[in-house]
Amino acid sequence: MLQYLKFSKIVLIVGYLVGIVGILISLDKPHYFTVAWYFVVLSFGLLMLFHKPHSIKFWITLTVIGVLGFVVEAIGTNTGVIFGNYTYGKSLGIKLFQTPLVMAVNWMVLVYLVYDLLKGWNINFMLKSFLSSIILVVYDFVMEPVAIKLDMWTWEAGNPPLHNYIGWFVVSLLFFVYIYRSKLRFDNPLSRTLFLLQGVFFGALNVLFRLIE
Repeated sequence: MLQYLKFSKIVLIVGYLVGIVGILISLDKPHYFTVAWYFVVLSFGLLMLFHKPHSIKFWITLTVIGVLGFVVEAIGTNTGVIFGNYTYGKSLGIKLFQTPLVMAVNWMVLVYLVYDLLKGWNINFMLKSFLSSIILVVYDFVMEPVAIKLDMWTWEAGNPPLHNYIGWFVVSLLFFVYIYRSKLRFDNPLSRTLFLLQGVFFGALNVLFRLIE
């Protein structure tokens, strides 16, 4: 299993590095960015490959987060109430109610990664939920300029409003309270590598976009 773990880490590292370079040389070809949702699904698949133990409780918990995450996004993009006024582009694949289905997977991955990062901290679950939500808000802040450039979504005002980050915090807090109260116990040797790579990916592109503008 160790060799598969090393291979998977190499695949992810190469994939994210190639993604950074490919995006920089393809900014005038937005149709190339439609591969983004494939990589979200691939990342989730590899993450679950090394997750253990699998249990009914785990899958129910993760599925609830995925379904509710999609519902929140669908309400958000159709009403503007939760995050502000925004519209999804073509990069994230097939849509239902004007919302990419892959957003369910994306919420599952993000909540899973942050939960795994902090689950061992010996602090009150509410404080852990609060800190986890702040991490996701920071993640969204770094991701937003990149997501807009890659036609994942666009904002009516051009840039994400404060409303968006408040919405992200509240929704994330609800999800983290739910998952921390579930007291899931699992191990995943790929989790922190994927979390780091996503941070480097969006952080590097954020800086590079600013430099070339």
